[in-house]
Amino acid sequence: MNNQKICTFYISEFHLLTILLPYINGKLLEEKEIAVILQNDISGNVKTYLKNVRNLNLDNEKIINIGWNKSSEKELENDLNGKYIIVVGSKEYIEKVNSKIIQNFTTEEILNCYKVNEIERIDKILMNHSKVLNTRGKRDVKKFSQNAQKSKTIRTQI
Repeated sequence: MNNQKICTFYISEFHLLTILLPYINGKLLEEKEIAVILQNDISGNVKTYLKNVRNLNLDNEKIINIGWNKSSEKELENDLNGKYIIVVGSKEYIEKVNSKIIQNFTTEEILNCYKVNEIERIDKILMNHSKVLNTRGKRDVKKFSQNAQKSKTIRTQI
C-alpha cells in the first residue's frame, strides 16, 4: 500500500463513467474496497448510465451502493486505509482531498479525475501521477509523453 496516484481526464460525466465503471467493476470482482469522494452529486447520472448501457456486464447494484453523492468533510474522517479511492472534482478540490488522504491514510490507489475543460495544463497533472486511466485501462504516464509518441511515429515511418 503506497498511495499510488493515477489520473484520468474526462469531457462529461457520462464520459467519466465510461472510463470509471469498468475499472470499478474489476476492483469489485477482486473484492477490493472502493471509496468515491465527489465534489458534486452524480448519483442520477450513474443510475441513468447503468440503465441505458447494457453491454458492459457490470454489477449495477454494487456500483450504485458505492455512493455517488456529494462528499462532505466528515467523509474524509472515515477510515480509508487500504481502500481504492476515487476523487472527482476541480483541480483545487482534488489537491485538497489528496493532501488529507496522504497525511492520514495508507491506500492502495488514489484515482484523481479531472474534467478537461477545467484544467490548463495536463502535463503538470501527469507529472504528479504514475499512471493514466482511460477506456483501455491503466497506462504508464511515460507512454503519454510527446517524446514517446514521436519515437513511435518515427519508427513506424521507417
